[in-house]
Amino acid sequence: MTLPRGLKPMLAVAGPPFDSERHRFEVKWDGIRALAYLDRGAFWLESRSLAPLLPRFPELETAKESVRARAAVLDGEIIVPGPGGEPDFDRARRRIALSDPRAIAGASRREPAVYIAFDALHLDGEDLFDTPLRARLERLAAAVEPSERLLLARGVTGSGIAFFEAVKARGLEGMVAKELDSPYRPGARSRHWIKVRNVREADCVVGGFVPKGRLGVKSLVLGLYDAAGHLRCVGHAGSGFTERENRLARQALERMVTAKCPFAEPPQDAAGEAVWVEPRLVCTVEYLALTGTGRLRHPAFRGFRSDKEPEACRLEHELARDPGWPRPRTGSGSAGARSS
Repeated sequence: MTLPRGLKPMLAVAGPPFDSERHRFEVKWDGIRALAYLDRGAFWLESRSLAPLLPRFPELETAKESVRARAAVLDGEIIVPGPGGEPDFDRARRRIALSDPRAIAGASRREPAVYIAFDALHLDGEDLFDTPLRARLERLAAAVEPSERLLLARGVTGSGIAFFEAVKARGLEGMVAKELDSPYRPGARSRHWIKVRNVREADCVVGGFVPKGRLGVKSLVLGLYDAAGHLRCVGHAGSGFTERENRLARQALERMVTAKCPFAEPPQDAAGEAVWVEPRLVCTVEYLALTGTGRLRHPAFRGFRSDKEPEACRLEHELARDPGWPRPRTGSGSAGARSS
């Protein structure tokens, strides 16, 4: 049997945390989804869109030495660990954007990536798509010797809620619950896999908006006050509105328009598009993570707060609860990678 090619990974649907003896619960790694192909010494990685990834992460070439098979297709995630060992999506995003060979070589030395394998789709001439997950995991464990560049994802059965609480405490992206008796369906979004995201909240000041036509809002420009009382931009919220909320937000913001940017440093990603407003409105947003540059990742609008003063929306209050908030380092290690 020839090696299957051009596969797209199986996708999960969203859901709440739960307990189940019929499911395996794993960390949802914050990186770049990739299928790994090994064919008689040749090794390559492909993204969800089938783009080649090994040229961006050449250090992962050595991962093939950890596979005890002549031919294999694995599913997994490329992560770039941060200083504390946890996955750092900002670093992974910077790596994948590089194109200059010298820059790529330098980044691979300074911020090496790791491939975390969590499924086996093909091994030595045998397609495993219809094989139950529990058996695929056994085959994967037998075929892979974990190494510096290739790790195996670990998981638990039964205690999904407790596992998710541990994921949240570490500031990881979330968890995935997978039916142990389920097949693998390339390219399909299936209820056999359920993703549970670690969503966080913050109350932010609205310092501007990007218009959508004459009556709507494309996004809100969000800010928080620092210790010196300066308003710092922390991102843009462009989703989460109902149509009615969007229209009412535009009406309220139009009454606060000002020529002066309220931010201490005008956000460059809003230059030329944003309409500045007096910082009088507070809104609650949900977001997935805090980036290394202090921005909220994927913030979504959840509602305005009339009971909170803008001056109470401070960086040290709103984001200090976030595990990604900078703290003094107490040691080193690779906890995120080791606990795969």
